[in-house]
This record gives sequence, structure tokens and C-alpha cells, in this order.
Amino acid sequence: MTDGPLAGVRVLELSQYIAAPVAGKALGEMGADVVKIENPGGGTRGGPKGGPEGGPEGGPEGGDPMRYWQAGDRPYSPQFAAYNRNKRGITIDLKRDEGRILFLRLAADADVVVENFRPGVMERLGIGFETLSALNKRLIHCAITGFGSTGPYANRPAYDTVISAMSGMYSQIVDVEQPRPVGPAFSDLLAGAFAVQGILAALYAREHTGRGQFVDASMLPAMLGFLVEPGSNYLDMGEFTFPNTRQRRAQAYGLVSSDGLPFVIHLSVPEKFWIAVTDAIGRADLRGDPRFVDRDARHDHYLELDEIFKEAFLTETRDDWFTILEASDVPHAPIHGFDTVFDDPQVEHIGVVAEIDMPGGQRPLRQVGPPISLSDTPVVADTRAPLLGEHTQEVLTEAGMSADDIEALAETGTI
Repeated sequence: MTDGPLAGVRVLELSQYIAAPVAGKALGEMGADVVKIENPGGGTRGGPKGGPEGGPEGGPEGGDPMRYWQAGDRPYSPQFAAYNRNKRGITIDLKRDEGRILFLRLAADADVVVENFRPGVMERLGIGFETLSALNKRLIHCAITGFGSTGPYANRPAYDTVISAMSGMYSQIVDVEQPRPVGPAFSDLLAGAFAVQGILAALYAREHTGRGQFVDASMLPAMLGFLVEPGSNYLDMGEFTFPNTRQRRAQAYGLVSSDGLPFVIHLSVPEKFWIAVTDAIGRADLRGDPRFVDRDARHDHYLELDEIFKEAFLTETRDDWFTILEASDVPHAPIHGFDTVFDDPQVEHIGVVAEIDMPGGQRPLRQVGPPISLSDTPVVADTRAPLLGEHTQEVLTEAGMSADDIEALAETGTI
């Protein structure tokens, strides 16, 4: 981690579940020293967005509740492992005066604080932005909330399903007449990604101003920002978009081959793709059909063309079609499941799978690695998620605390 682009940056992460842990993970993969702070006690009231107060309550055994979901015989769950690698872990009870003082001691030398409590929780704990910035003017405080820091919904509990529905995301991918939530956790993941974008921008700005700032990276605006195309089309032209609007506009088709394997083709532009695919299926006559004569016509008669393609592509195996489509330079891809995607030659080539050692001689964790790479400063997934409080003594010693002081805090339950 010391050779990454963020080497020397210290991040304090107050987080549970997904959004802030995703941000911390990405910063850690870029070389930042990310210290995840969890509650040492055994609260049972949910997490930063879902519990009655939205505060640092922790799971039934202490720490981030996601530690314990379907963990089996492992020290923590696969979900926790995926979202919390490349971090050190400590415990502090922030509701104790001693815990607040300890956190402020760490924040005085930190570069970033990232948290996903409900609005007002940090202030009630005595560690809000005004307090932190007065202590450390260079500190960047990133808050990831559900609906935003202010407004009529600010204090409501927010989870991915709620935000994905409210933001319009589900209207693009779900039959609203037969609604059912779908995964993955779009709004959590996107809020975490946009939070990293904001933190990096604030770090860059600090080089010029010498000051930190508050970064608001909430889930609802993150989703609306992700849906910029359908949202802007409605705002500007009053256009409603539905689950198949994008497919029509992009001229994308889902197909099944003679061996029952699913795949897609994409014919948007240039026109050569349309010409090539009609030649590939032996239907050059379609190019003179008024329903399909140009891209606009194919958009308007999408369902009719979809039926023609579905029948035509049932005549050969998927591998045979891929040979033909590749030779014709037609954009195409298999619809992979996670039981097949990691065996795809391109996925194998880019080396997306990371193997991380686990304690106790257990088999290594196999995870999806970082989605970006830099030529000179590596972005890596090389350190497993921490055990609860695993690095407490190490981090506090680095902060100048004596062994006796650390032991005293442990005896009071503060750490």
C-alpha cells in the first residue's frame, strides 16, 4: 500500500454496511492508510442509516453488522471481506467521553474522515465538521447519507432498495406493474464511488488552498447523477423512459442460440454494423424494408426486428455465431453468470481476480480486484479485511499513547 498514488494519506473511516466501506476500500487500494473505526460493544439496533438513531451501534457481537452475515466458519462474512480489504481496524466507543477525545486525537493528524451516519449524528457525538475543521484545518470530512445532509427526508432511514426505487432506477429495469426489488446495491455502491471522486477532488484542492472541506456524497443525488441521461431527457424534452427505452435507442438485442446460450448484439452506429448483421444472418433484404431502412425506423419497429433476430439466431450455436460476428466486426458478447465470467479469456487476461491470504491457515480469499490500474503508482488489493479491533494497539501506539494508557482505555470498554 505504501507505493500507491495516495501513499501518506491517512483516512479515518466510521462506517457500516456498504457505502462508506466501498469508499474506504478504494482509497486503501490507492495506497492510503485507511483505519476503520468500529464500536467495541454489542449494539443490536442496526446501522448508520437503519438504526433508530443512525449511529455507531454495531452488530450483536460488536463492530460492523455485516461482519456476521453468513460468515460460517470464517472470521467474517464474504460481503464484509469484499468491502473492507486494504484497511486497518480499531475499536472506539464514540459515545464515551474518552472515546470522543481519543477520536479527536487521531483526527488531528488525519487527512480524511469518511462516515455514513445519518445527518446530525457526528454533531451529537461532538465530532462534527465544525469541530474537526477547527482542530485540523486540512481535514476533509466526507459524509455519505441516504437523502442528503438537509431537507424533509434527511433523517429517514435509507437503504439501497429505498433509494433505487425513489431515484427512478427501478423504473428503468423493473416492470413497475409487477414490482420487485433487484440487486446489486446500486445506490450504496455508486454513492461510495462518487464519494471517492469528491475526496480526491478535495485532496487536490487542498494542495492549492491549504484547507480541507466538507464533501456531501449522498445516495439519492448519486443515483440521479448516474441516471443523467434519462433524467435530463425528461427535464429537457418531457421524455419518459422505460425499461426498454435504452435498448431501442442503442439498437441492442438479447438473443439465444441453438444450444440455448444467451448473448447480445449492439447495432447503434455506424451503419456498417446493421449491414454486417443482415449479411451474417442471410437477410440482406431487410435493408430495403421500410420498417428498417434507417436507424430511426429500426427504433420505431424495434419489437418486429427483435422477433426476426430471435428466430434467425436460433439456427446456429453461440460459438458459431461468435465466429461469424467477430469476422463481421459486429459488437457482441455472451450473457455471463458469475459461474462463467471468470473463465472468459478477456477476464482472465486482465487479471481481475485477487487472492488475499487469510489468518489461521485457511484458504486465501478470492475476490474481484480493483477496477483501475495506474502505470507508475500501483492500485492493489493485497491486504485482507481486519478482524474486529485487530490494529487498535498498533494505531494508538503510533499516535503516541503509552501501553498503560491503552490498557486503561481497554479496561473501561472505550476500545
